[in-house]
Amino acid sequence: MFGYKITADAVEITLLGFTVRRIPFSNIEDVYLGSRGRAGEVWTVFKLWGLVSTRKKKGLLKYVTIAPRNPEEFVAKVKQKLEGR
Repeated sequence: MFGYKITADAVEITLLGFTVRRIPFSNIEDVYLGSRGRAGEVWTVFKLWGLVSTRKKKGLLKYVTIAPRNPEEFVAKVKQKLEGR
């Protein structure tokens, strides 16, 4: 149902192919395997394993939790993009 893309300048969350949430790398402080924080945005349906959380620099809700197909690879790619800024 939800999809997750890493573009040149952001992580995008898609629903049925349409972007519904965009988190620019400039607003990402760090990315983690697993769920973090008690209050945050959760963009997954009925999946409790293979979660990835991003900690944002700005915004009311600091954490965004998603469930990509390959969480370890997703985290590695986002960290690579964060180091390259």
